[in-house]
Amino acid sequence: MTNPPSAATPPERVFYSSSVHDEAEIAAVVEVLRSGPQGLWPGRRVNAMERRVAALFAKAGGVMVNSGSSALYLAVELAGVGPGDEVVTCGLTFSTDIAPIVRAGAVPVLVDAAPDTFCIDVDRIGSAITPRTRALLVPNLIGNAPDWDAIAAIAARHDLVTIEDSADTLGPVLRGTPTGARSTFTITSFANSHIITCGGGGGMLLLDDDALRDRALMLRRWGRRSEVQFFGTRRADHSFWEDLDGIHYDNQFIFDELGWNFEPSEMGAAFGLAQLDKLPANLARRRALFDAYTGFFAGYADRFRLPRQTPDLETAWLGYPLVIRPDAGFARPDLQTHLDAHGIDTRTVWTGNVARQPMLRGRTVILPPDGLPCADEVMARGVLLPLSHAIDDATFTFVTEVLTDFLSQT
Repeated sequence: MTNPPSAATPPERVFYSSSVHDEAEIAAVVEVLRSGPQGLWPGRRVNAMERRVAALFAKAGGVMVNSGSSALYLAVELAGVGPGDEVVTCGLTFSTDIAPIVRAGAVPVLVDAAPDTFCIDVDRIGSAITPRTRALLVPNLIGNAPDWDAIAAIAARHDLVTIEDSADTLGPVLRGTPTGARSTFTITSFANSHIITCGGGGGMLLLDDDALRDRALMLRRWGRRSEVQFFGTRRADHSFWEDLDGIHYDNQFIFDELGWNFEPSEMGAAFGLAQLDKLPANLARRRALFDAYTGFFAGYADRFRLPRQTPDLETAWLGYPLVIRPDAGFARPDLQTHLDAHGIDTRTVWTGNVARQPMLRGRTVILPPDGLPCADEVMARGVLLPLSHAIDDATFTFVTEVLTDFLSQT
């Protein structure tokens, strides 16, 4: 970060997230629109997006969908999670990590986060595993990631499926290897607030098994066999003479799965490919802002606890998370109200302790005997500051000036 002069003209608003795009993305989308009446169908741009993102996570292939949340539903279904199963996950999370587990008829088993990492405490995972455990679903929350080597070792010992939710960051690298190399399934998201976007949305499932990818393709669009013929391993298998219950049938209209409609957008993929070209710059900017925030808050260590990135991890954070100390002299709403009055967005840290959210009232959830004290603490005193790669130096200076003003008065 440079040290610019004070922001003489405050920005209209410091948004938590903003799309950063230019003529490259606009031209890519216009090219799709001008490509003819068949040009909007998922095609070569979706395929290219799948290849490039899969490589970032060291996966053999990808299945692009309309959101990271949809990708999680596919991952949970492909993992074979069903009624009576248990899925171990973090109690500090986002709602869409829990919803597919519950909708599958399974039980979320919650493990607390490790203090100041905002990620699952890997040392507590083992005690949460029972004979009913089917999978580990672990988020790389806010862009940090837990020790995936340790998670992979636990999963191998217990013969468990692993689902990496990397919606909040793209292609994190642990000890020189993408984190995705350790998982059975990885998902990521291209929502507007994330490291890149596919025109405001999009997501992807990443995996290594061709047969499971074929099944994911069918689940992605209506459960129809045609998807494997269009995009999977059976591209020469079209026949008008398939036997379907004693009837000759066009096998593109045989429905092998109870599918969804998570169809990706060719325009979104075109936008995303242009964004991927800017990924190094986006990552670098977010890392610089993270370091700058850390430098600023080092002067207020008596009032805040700062985030701890996992050792040997290369990543980019989605926001800058802090935990306000109990004796800081102010409450979280005081800080948020002051920042909001000056046009600066903030967020709580997603669900906090997800077991306390209304969506789980009356549902079966398994908690540790000692509860989730870290998730509770984050729920009570955690706050996220804007860390978008849209934030320039002058805007960052404005944010720190507003923070300094608040902290000098409390």
